[in-house]
Amino acid sequence: MLLQPEWYTWYGWNDRIFLLVNHLSDTPTLSAAMEMVSWVAQPAYFPVWMALLVVSFRLRPLTLPFAVVWDFAVGELAVWLIVVALKSGLAYPRPVVALGSLSVHVVGRPEYWHSFPSGHAAMAFLLVGSLLLGKASKILWIPAAVYAVLVAWSRMAVGAHFPADVLGGAVIGIFSAALAALLQRLTAPTGHSQDRKGRR
Repeated sequence: MLLQPEWYTWYGWNDRIFLLVNHLSDTPTLSAAMEMVSWVAQPAYFPVWMALLVVSFRLRPLTLPFAVVWDFAVGELAVWLIVVALKSGLAYPRPVVALGSLSVHVVGRPEYWHSFPSGHAAMAFLLVGSLLLGKASKILWIPAAVYAVLVAWSRMAVGAHFPADVLGGAVIGIFSAALAALLQRLTAPTGHSQDRKGRR
């Protein structure tokens, strides 16, 4: 098995925190709830989330500006490239492989490899970053932030990811949203330059 560095193992705390969260969620009610939260945040559902943002922008542009739609669309491309590259390059074992099936409470279909980073957490936090940086109303981004935290928790609760995986996914999601916002700012027409031309 690949020897994992301390930035990932947290000197054993990565395993300990995972087991705590995983076992705390080991009840029928919590397991079902966490499976549902995790299911909704699948990266494959990006087109659905994208469609919801577009519809929301068309209906309430003041509540959800176009910048949010841009950040989420462009940010998702960055998320996909980074997540795929890291998953393929590192190929870290999932909890059920690293800790053994007897130690891990698995909900749904078990997964075995490519644990770092969590694609679910990356997309959830990309949504939060897009709403926040795109200056969406607090009515939207605050619930989205709560939802993203629940997604991160759910990935550990269902036995799919370690804390380092969901933290890595969260950082990638926020970074990708920030990168998309920066690209939008760099490519947007500058009002100052147009004003100067008009004055001439």
